[in-house]
Amino acid sequence: MRSIVIAGPGRVELSERPSPEPGPGELLLAPLAVGLCRTDLELSDGSMVYLRQGLATFPLTPGHEWVARVVCHGEGVLGFAPGDLVVGECSIGCSHCRLCLSGSYHQCPDRAETGILRQAGAMSGLLAFPARAAHRVPSDVAIEDAAFAEPAAVALRAVQRADWRPGRSILVVGAGTIGWLVAAIALDYHGADVAIMEVDDDRVARAEAMGARRPQPDERFDIVIEASGHPAALQQALAVLAPGGRLVVVGLFGQPHLPVDVDHIVVSDHTLTGSLGSPGVWQTMLSLLGRGRLKPSALVTGRYPLREAAAAYAALAANAPGTGKLLIFPQDDDRN
Repeated sequence: MRSIVIAGPGRVELSERPSPEPGPGELLLAPLAVGLCRTDLELSDGSMVYLRQGLATFPLTPGHEWVARVVCHGEGVLGFAPGDLVVGECSIGCSHCRLCLSGSYHQCPDRAETGILRQAGAMSGLLAFPARAAHRVPSDVAIEDAAFAEPAAVALRAVQRADWRPGRSILVVGAGTIGWLVAAIALDYHGADVAIMEVDDDRVARAEAMGARRPQPDERFDIVIEASGHPAALQQALAVLAPGGRLVVVGLFGQPHLPVDVDHIVVSDHTLTGSLGSPGVWQTMLSLLGRGRLKPSALVTGRYPLREAAAAYAALAANAPGTGKLLIFPQDDDRN
């Protein structure tokens, strides 16, 4: 089978590899659509934090945002049948340590992370994947919407971490995929008032079409969710956070040190909250996906067959104005 392999910084390569066999507790999947995000870009250029810390190493097969069909399964798997449409979690804990048993399996010291750490990703013709981390997709959810399941789950957890209550205003910084999904979930799930701070006019237009608004001059917000991953945007987020407000950081910045005015956080009585991954939210996310405003296939601006993955990575890195979600289709070598 053919797979995309990141062999080292700047080396996104198409490789022929043996097809996997599902082991006990595993599904054998045929990935249908795989999304690219900033984490994939950081993996490809070597700046991703796990690579810097030595936790992840090259070579690796990326692809942590995906939807696939079940081909078959290994011994002991229940609840899945060939032909089922499934999505899968990024963080896969050991299932028996203290953190896993408490529900924080995304912090398990022995965890795998799909396409990043100890678990091959979906940019491949076939994928062996733990059934305990897979979820069947509702029949009314389209394939391209289902490809957003992983980032939608990340966005849902960030919204939950914001501890929203009626009457509180929300600003989302960044209207890329995660920012758009955060805004859509806050609007659809909470009926909240949501503003977007974004420099790309096309992204602003997509957010406004979904129901978000632009912030007013000098407006302050009870909740700010930083989803851009840009250092300057983090400072802007703190500047518009109302006294006593909560800043949720879900974006990754790709660098170890950032200038932050900690005194401002203290004297403003701010709460700073990180949000990693998507533990425990997948069933709720799947109940939302494809309904109301949460139809993220509208964000897709580029579709590539597997053999053109390097071009997709180049387009992701270029980030031209108007660039939305880029999808790779491992089973479709004729798509252009």
